[in-house]
Amino acid sequence: MSATPRDAVNLWAVGFAAAAVIQGVGPRRFARHAKWDYNDGWQREIAIWNIGTLTTIAALRRENADPDRSLIAGFGVLSALFGANHLAAALKSPRSWGNWLGAASNALGLATGLAALDDSRPGKPKPPA
Repeated sequence: MSATPRDAVNLWAVGFAAAAVIQGVGPRRFARHAKWDYNDGWQREIAIWNIGTLTTIAALRRENADPDRSLIAGFGVLSALFGANHLAAALKSPRSWGNWLGAASNALGLATGLAALDDSRPGKPKPPA
């Protein structure tokens, strides 16, 4: 069997989607059958990575996709979901400075990415037609 690069990416995408569902919907059951113990924050982070990766693949595969804009789409999803995960943990445990830092740094990344996508900003060069 000869696989193309698209076949390989498609296979990985199926794996990313399956892992996102497993970690997002049934993380406790998965953890019972793995060496590692269950940790809700980390299980969500695994699902988030998979969702962000799938978003990046979809964005890069759009017709005439700009690689940087496509990466911003994937990274934006990652930052939004990671930020929400950290914020939820920080609100439950206000002294967890690591979670506050995670929420703030992801918010900064998301804001920067969204600003970079804003074509209406004064002085911003127009993308090639």
